[in-house]
Amino acid sequence: MRSAAKLNLGAGLRQAPVWMAMALIAGASWLYLGRMNASMSAMDGGASAHAGMAMGGGGADALVAAFVMWAAMMVAMMLPTVAPSAAVFAQLAARRDAERANRASAIYVTGYIGCWIAFATLAALMQWGLTHALLLDPMARSTSTLLSAGLLLAAGIYQWLPQKRACLAKCRSPLAFFMARWRDGARGALALGLEHGAYCVACCWALMAVMFVVGAMNLAWMGLFTLVVLGEKIAPANWQLDRILGAILVGSALWWVAGAWIAG
Repeated sequence: MRSAAKLNLGAGLRQAPVWMAMALIAGASWLYLGRMNASMSAMDGGASAHAGMAMGGGGADALVAAFVMWAAMMVAMMLPTVAPSAAVFAQLAARRDAERANRASAIYVTGYIGCWIAFATLAALMQWGLTHALLLDPMARSTSTLLSAGLLLAAGIYQWLPQKRACLAKCRSPLAFFMARWRDGARGALALGLEHGAYCVACCWALMAVMFVVGAMNLAWMGLFTLVVLGEKIAPANWQLDRILGAILVGSALWWVAGAWIAG
């Protein structure tokens, strides 16, 4: 038992550079978003020149700025949630080739985050379009009861669909996924990262769209959604967190409509 503990400790120390790099990148992303949020809050009306573009001004510059914001959001939110699967991948990679395990792990995480960067492109386009349709405020928060209720309802229903459960199963059981799909080498690590990341995007895209309801630059909601996604991945399936969350989202959509009806 002592020898096994020493091996695990040694493996953990060898993987430390990867974990440190992930923590630094995630921390830098949160810091960037925090500074952007603070600069917006400090301005009358809630937007600095840079943040104003990110929140959906006009032209290509605004679209690029919105993409940068969403890319930083996805890195900040999703890097912590990939840690459980990255740990499993690192252990398997170390057994295959201990000297190149860190490199393989870094490539795997890069592929995973790459899928979320691709999602950031779609989210930025959606923000840009909704803003020009006057459906979002400067904080990328919905100004339309119909849009807010629709996003909440769609996200809630998706939580109950078999497609959601199938994709979530890949995230909950990374060992089974890796054993079935394993490929050696840098290309294999990248392919696994991209594939696993694609499953994660397919699992969580609807939840991320709800950020347009609460405000895409709301750091508190970003933190909560990060915990929700991580909880779905690590909680036992019999806890039914995905379905509980779906019911909450559907209930929120109905409450949103009812509140607007009563107020109007």
